[in-house]
Amino acid sequence: MVLAAEAAPSAASPTQPTSPGPSNDVPDRSQRRLRRSADRKVTNLPSPNGRTAKLANTFGLPAGRAFSCPGATATCERVCYAGKLEKLYKGLREVLVGNMAALTGLDRNGMAVLLTDMIAGFRVDCERAERRGAVVPRDFRIHWDGDFFSLAYAEAWADVIRSSSDIHFWVYTRSFDPRALDVLPTLAYLPNLTVYLSVDPDNLAVAREARKRNPWVHWAYLAETFAAGREDLSSLPGKRYPCPENGRRIPLISQKGSACIRCGVCVSGRGDVVFSVAKR
Repeated sequence: MVLAAEAAPSAASPTQPTSPGPSNDVPDRSQRRLRRSADRKVTNLPSPNGRTAKLANTFGLPAGRAFSCPGATATCERVCYAGKLEKLYKGLREVLVGNMAALTGLDRNGMAVLLTDMIAGFRVDCERAERRGAVVPRDFRIHWDGDFFSLAYAEAWADVIRSSSDIHFWVYTRSFDPRALDVLPTLAYLPNLTVYLSVDPDNLAVAREARKRNPWVHWAYLAETFAAGREDLSSLPGKRYPCPENGRRIPLISQKGSACIRCGVCVSGRGDVVFSVAKR
C-alpha cells in the first residue's frame, strides 16, 4: 500500500532491456525480462546530495483489479498514488505493463527464473556500490505498485526469497481473502521476508480473520486520519506506529537515506503501521 510520492520511480538502468508493449503483446520467452524501479522512498542507497535513488530495490506491476490487484478495495483505488502515477508517466506505465507481459503465461518455475534474474541484478548493483565504499543494506521491496495476482506467482516469489538469504524482502498485500486469493500460507514464516496486510475499513473484517489464521503477519492500516486509525485498531495487541514519512515527520529521501530504510519499522516488521489519507 502506498500513499504519497513526489516523483515517479524510474527504471533500474538504461542498460536494462526496454519493456515490452501492451499486456496483450506477450513477448517471446527468450526476450522476457523484468525491470526493477528506483523509488526514492524505499531506495537502499540515496545519491550524495540526498535527492535521488542510486539503486533500484523495488519491483512493480500495473495496479487495479484488471491487472495485478485482485484484493483492491474502493478505498485503495481512491487514494493509491501508484495508479495515478501510471496515468501521468507513460514511460513508467510501459515498464509496469512490460513486467506484467513478461510474466503472462508462465508457470511457477518460469516466473521464478525471471524473478531470480532480476534479484541477481539487484545483488550485482549492491556489490558494485559496496566496492566503491558505500554502505548498502540488502533490502528489497516487493511491489511498490501492484500485488500478488495468482498463487503460482506468489509461490515463485517464495522460491526466490528462500534462495536469497542475503537479502531481506518486505511486501504489502491485499491478497489475503480466501474467497478470491490468499497467498499468506505460501509466504508464511520465511525468515528474510516481512509481510504486511494492506488494510482499510473496506476489508477490515476479512483482515481480522486473516490475522487469526496467520498471527505472524503485520498490518499496514489506512485511515482518514492517524487518530481514526488508532481508534480502529485499539482492540488489537502489539505496537503500532504512524508512518513518519506519511505524517511529514521525515523527508521522502535525504542524505541520511530513504524514508523507509531510515525508519525501518516496515522493513523489520517491528509492529503494525498506520497511514493517513489526510497525512495528519
